[in-house]
Amino acid sequence: MTDISTPTLVTSAIGLLTITNPIGSLPIFLNLTKDFDVARQKRLGLLVGLAVFAVLTVSLVAGSLVLQGFGIDLTSFRIAGNLLVATIGWAMLTAKSNIVTVTDQQSPVVVPLAIPVIAGPGAISLVITFQETYSSLFDYGMGILMILAVSIVIAVALYFAPQVARIVKPTGMSIVTRVFGLLLLAIAVQSILGALTDAFPVLTK
Repeated sequence: MTDISTPTLVTSAIGLLTITNPIGSLPIFLNLTKDFDVARQKRLGLLVGLAVFAVLTVSLVAGSLVLQGFGIDLTSFRIAGNLLVATIGWAMLTAKSNIVTVTDQQSPVVVPLAIPVIAGPGAISLVITFQETYSSLFDYGMGILMILAVSIVIAVALYFAPQVARIVKPTGMSIVTRVFGLLLLAIAVQSILGALTDAFPVLTK
């Protein structure tokens, strides 16, 4: 059996980093943690990176088995997950932050930041498909290291989010939040349409 090549790992890492989009997640992170002090924001940023690593690693190792166990295919998973992403995008676009509320006793680390905003249905589906090219424990080990590298980039980006907010100012962040809300909504809708096309090929005719 042939181990996966370095170019394949690099390509996979770039694809995963693109779809998790840590820079695009900054406005969402700042919006959900706007009532927290800077120290807690930084701590949550690191925890989000850790949560993303855990979610994607579990998805890589056992994601397909879990979906099969519940009788769920990837297409249905993508549609359901992206519907949730779309609601978050709409909330950002219309400044209705109460759709996803976080109290001082709650933490947005896992939901909605790690899932579904960063490690969303697209990212989870992508790492599940990585299994198709893995044939040994070494391959899985390298895949986990690749996920770790991407998670570190995410954690670092969110860790410095408070500094970004100070530079951009509240008015600027409001504009950026709405722009990224629109982009997030568009990405979710596009992903849903893609999943529907996969489920119903007749739609392409």
